Amino acid sequence: MEAFIMKSISVPLSVNEATERLKTSLLKKGFEIFADIDHRSNAQAVNLDMPDARVLLFGNPLAGTKLMQKDICMSFDLPLRLAVIEKGSETFLLHQTAADYSNQYQVQGHPVLEKIESLFSVLTSELSSKS
Repeated sequence: MEAFIMKSISVPLSVNEATERLKTSLLKKGFEIFADIDHRSNAQAVNLDMPDARVLLFGNPLAGTKLMQKDICMSFDLPLRLAVIEKGSETFLLHQTAADYSNQYQVQGHPVLEKIESLFSVLTSELSSKS
């Protein structure tokens, strides 16, 4: 098993701004948002502090099911996840790559992986734009 190649991309927005843009974009693209986990708020609820960090769990059951039909263990990493974190004075978008999934599961060359890569690329571009 090879190590994760997870991507970390700097974005010119706050964690909350980036997360809200991602949610809006994903919904417009027809994805379902299954969860929006706000780690910092959860930490503050127990009187702890940490940098801002949110994780979105989202997906499309049609695409996800196709991957799980190929390798049911893929269910561990589905629905898809995007993390938006504050590190130092910067905000980063984190996501796994098609290579990560291929290295961990028997889904090498699956057409859905190409669509996931394309989606993550589009979302990154959208967060980097000024609009």
